[in-house]
Amino acid sequence: MKKPLYNSLKKYKKLKRASFHTPGHKCNFFKRTDLFTLDFTELPLTDSLYEANGIIKKSEENLSKLYNTELSLFSLGGNTLCIQSMLRLSSPKGGKILCDRLVHRSAISAMALIGINPTWILREYNQESKTFDKLNLAILEKELSSNEKFNAMYLTSPDYYGVLQDVKSISSKCKKFDVPVLVDNAHGSHLMFTSENLHPLSQGALITADSAHKTLPVLTGGAWLHINSKKISRQEAKSAMALFGSTSPLYSTMASMDIAQDWLYYNGKKEFLNLEKRVSNIKSIAKGKGIFVFEGRLVDPTRITLGVWSIGKTGYEFRDYLYKYKIEPEFCDQNYVVLIPTAFNTKQEWERLKRAILNIDACSLSNNFIEENKFEKLPEVCASLREAMMSEKVVVKLSDAKNRVAGDIVCPCPPGIPIVMPGEKIGDYEIWALKQYGINEIYVLK
Repeated sequence: MKKPLYNSLKKYKKLKRASFHTPGHKCNFFKRTDLFTLDFTELPLTDSLYEANGIIKKSEENLSKLYNTELSLFSLGGNTLCIQSMLRLSSPKGGKILCDRLVHRSAISAMALIGINPTWILREYNQESKTFDKLNLAILEKELSSNEKFNAMYLTSPDYYGVLQDVKSISSKCKKFDVPVLVDNAHGSHLMFTSENLHPLSQGALITADSAHKTLPVLTGGAWLHINSKKISRQEAKSAMALFGSTSPLYSTMASMDIAQDWLYYNGKKEFLNLEKRVSNIKSIAKGKGIFVFEGRLVDPTRITLGVWSIGKTGYEFRDYLYKYKIEPEFCDQNYVVLIPTAFNTKQEWERLKRAILNIDACSLSNNFIEENKFEKLPEVCASLREAMMSEKVVVKLSDAKNRVAGDIVCPCPPGIPIVMPGEKIGDYEIWALKQYGINEIYVLK
């Protein structure tokens, strides 16, 4: 045996690239801790995750105080478990929910398992950023005013580019119809500590799923389920998590969440204010070089999304350029590069990024945006999510898939946002988008 995974990770570590990607600890924060000597199991002295009444419960209560919630719970199944749990809590017997079309694949799988049927709400196209960013509030109001009974409104905020939804306005509209707002806040665990509290909990969300390891000093797989309702008991919430979660929780990851909470309590606000300043400086430099940047009231002030199309480059070309400066971004596509900095990037790493952007040689000052087929109309639904995912399927070439009914979720990860939804008829947009990611085959219903 040659330990291929272990050896590859050791080899990658030797590249010494600056981490502008998840996890948030950047492999720097835990160097002086003994986490890996604490890999215990559920014992009389160590408590039990889903029946917590000892030290785990105490730590979760501290988390609840920190985020000012009715209830906050640990997830060792990442944000996926939190998403599964909040959908289960909102719709224990299935039913209908309103849902942001930009949704992570884990939510689709959970809806299929629980028997939830989503009514999709599209986002509006932003001519400046050339992306679909803000939820279409006119469509939301129309659906809320219909005769349908919806169990919840499900949002993704922030998205991969750092764009925030106007959760306050959405919550206000939904409250009139007694529709609770659930938010996949995977990339926003830190938003409680930014200069303006941008966390969806402070904007009226009832439940949020926070992937703590993405932007905070937490080991991968650590996430938090936050609940702001007196109607949901601790036992009920734990039961929903136990339905999907592993019975072998990682105590080292739980311990890292405990440490992170302590760090946030004493240092969070100060460190994220400093991070905002660093990010603002990088954005200013990028704009000075002609690069389009995401910024404004409804953008995460700690995320760096660069539209390098504005200097005649593709995201892939810019990523390869960053490699020359030993910088690893989180994500790139044809037009954008996404970087996720945290408080644990070193001064030297920031200088490296600054130098890379200052030295960029624009191919052209003209707009070189690679136009996408705009997703402006929902595909025809031929089967429910559950029916499609549980039915018999066959694999066909992408060239033969037009007008066939998708039998599974198809999405690149990252960002994990489905291009094809189960049960929907495959059209020109879906075929074009899948080709961009080199996907040539797809499951369709028999």
